[in-house]
Amino acid sequence: MKRERKGTIESILTDTVRLGSLFILAVTVIIMIIAAIDKDTAGEASIGSFASEDFSNDWTLMFHGERQTVDLPMNLECEKGDELILSKDLPGDLCDGMSIMMRASMEDASIYIGGKLREVYSSNSIEGLSYYPPSAYIVTQVGSKDAGKDIAIHLTIKNKGTLNPISLNHGNNGWFEVLRNSLLMIAIAAFVLLCGITISLSAFISGKGYKTEAAGYLGLLIFDAALWLISESVIRQLVFFRPSMSQYFSYFSFELIAPFACMYFDAVQHKIYHRRYLVIESISLAALIVNVILDASDILRMFQTVPVCHVLAGISIVMVLINIITDYRHDRLKSYRISCIGILIFLLLALVELSRFYFPVSVVFGTYLSLGLIGLMVATLLQTLNDILEEYREREKKKTAMTISTIETIAGAIDARDEYTGGHSERVGLYSQRLAREMAADYELTEEDIVRIHYIGLVHDIGKIGVADNVLNKSGKLNDEEYTLMRRHTEIGYEIMASLGSEINGLLDGIRHHHERFDGDGYPDKLSGTDIPLVARILALADSYDAMTSNRVYRKRLSDEEVRAELVRCSGTQFDPALTEIFIKLLDKGELSADIKDGIATDSEGRMRTSSVLEDMLSRDLMNEVKVNNPSHVRMLCYILKLMEKKEKSYKVLLIRDDSSDEPMSAKTKTAIKELFDDPHDVIIRYTSRSYIAALYDRSVDHIYNITHSVKEKCPSVDIRVL
Repeated sequence: MKRERKGTIESILTDTVRLGSLFILAVTVIIMIIAAIDKDTAGEASIGSFASEDFSNDWTLMFHGERQTVDLPMNLECEKGDELILSKDLPGDLCDGMSIMMRASMEDASIYIGGKLREVYSSNSIEGLSYYPPSAYIVTQVGSKDAGKDIAIHLTIKNKGTLNPISLNHGNNGWFEVLRNSLLMIAIAAFVLLCGITISLSAFISGKGYKTEAAGYLGLLIFDAALWLISESVIRQLVFFRPSMSQYFSYFSFELIAPFACMYFDAVQHKIYHRRYLVIESISLAALIVNVILDASDILRMFQTVPVCHVLAGISIVMVLINIITDYRHDRLKSYRISCIGILIFLLLALVELSRFYFPVSVVFGTYLSLGLIGLMVATLLQTLNDILEEYREREKKKTAMTISTIETIAGAIDARDEYTGGHSERVGLYSQRLAREMAADYELTEEDIVRIHYIGLVHDIGKIGVADNVLNKSGKLNDEEYTLMRRHTEIGYEIMASLGSEINGLLDGIRHHHERFDGDGYPDKLSGTDIPLVARILALADSYDAMTSNRVYRKRLSDEEVRAELVRCSGTQFDPALTEIFIKLLDKGELSADIKDGIATDSEGRMRTSSVLEDMLSRDLMNEVKVNNPSHVRMLCYILKLMEKKEKSYKVLLIRDDSSDEPMSAKTKTAIKELFDDPHDVIIRYTSRSYIAALYDRSVDHIYNITHSVKEKCPSVDIRVL
């Protein structure tokens, strides 16, 4: 249980340390960002120069027989197969170790210096290279002997007339600028690749099942997309010794994105739409195989069949959106609502990435898809954590339900032994819970605390199991020895439940100390004031309130006015005055009242329970000194009825009495009565010398009528009453 109204130095220090640490971390991040973007390097350690000289201006372009001076980059209106020549004189101050760097965007390129072929990159330069060579940087080495010579770049257009910038570098300095401009994309691609490998391996090691299956497909999707990002990146020439082969693995990895994405979506949506996804996956895989065959047969190159892949990807996106809308309409979306956010982000950014094939933008290729994958990963991670928490909550809920059932069973067993306090433990638990809820704001009690107090109230008298029947159920006043034994029930209960003390916080305190008094005159440890645990002070009020509002063998219940007066009188002596004030306010506002009607316990709807009616009859008869044949048997029947009532199973209880004479019921009448109750679920017990109690399980009104009618026919002097 939480401390009462106490803000400790420890908690203040804890909050200060946490906030201080977070503040310093935020400052650290801000300083790092400034260090990364601020270009004021005065006084910093020199890293030398990686600068490249721009060599993109004043080129002579020969195109369609016309000559013009142009600056790069530029776009030309070209058709496939068009040829053009860019020419210019090299600087006169060239020195050895320099290079000229340009990027060919799927064009055939031949570079001549001083009229001699120096570099070539074309569909004919490499065996097996496609008609559409992959975009690549071409680096031509030049030296002092090339100073002043003319350079001519012959280009054959294959796709679009895009002429890229050209740089003049010392060594391979040109790559530094390429790497620097692509650093973020490289980091993202590496991160995505690492995530894909990690997720795939984790799913493989974890085994099968919905969650691991979805994670496995996600890992494959991310891994495949990362391969495509690397194969399409500007650094592929630095990664692969044969970057020209990217014309194959780039297309393979790209066309596999849609099938793997569908496999993932299918698993996330619990395979409800499996057939739909299977069709798209099969068509996508078949299209890839056909594209490979067409490329190998020189009919259509893979670059030309990419639009087919785009169409299939677009169909997949539309289908996923339809499935999500369908799940929303059928209330299935909540099972993967967080993943759904990631899916929608991924689909949107994937659509933007696809549009770039037809509407080029300046953003680095693969950026949108990478962001979409990261969004998908984050959402999937959050969904997985949420699922784990939900499973934990469900396990805790089941564990709580089992605990409640166990505690209620124990409480019922306690009450079954006490002939005079039927339902007492249940009511004390309820009153304690109501009081705790009213106190919650002032005493910082959580909902968990309130529920826990209810449990403790149910078993606060468990120690009575260890009290002898002749003491527990004595109808008269206890002598000193018996009273001493009765008082031991708090310590007995403490020892019985000690093994569960760490599981239910406050359980042992509540059991041991609920008979302590605020003035220190209670038992077993004579604690006083706030030294008495809060839960025990709550139980003391609830316990006494139920005792005052219930019938006892030695008296009738007190009136509401008498109860209030007694609470006021005992405030500060027996009870915590602050809690008593709250309790009385609840009574005055009508927000707390005894679940008792005419001294009989009622259910949540105010109806008298059959078990309680029987308990009340037994209590009144004992109080009036009626000679009950065996009260413990009646109490056992009451316990059985309570168990059935909790499970909403019906028992009808009949009181069969023969008041025709003062003599005990005749043997003939007894036999006739017993013969009518032959169902093994029925219970019939002798109540007094002239009456029986019969409990009939799950019988209709008509059946009850037939039985009573049969009894009356055989034994006209017998009176039957339904309790």
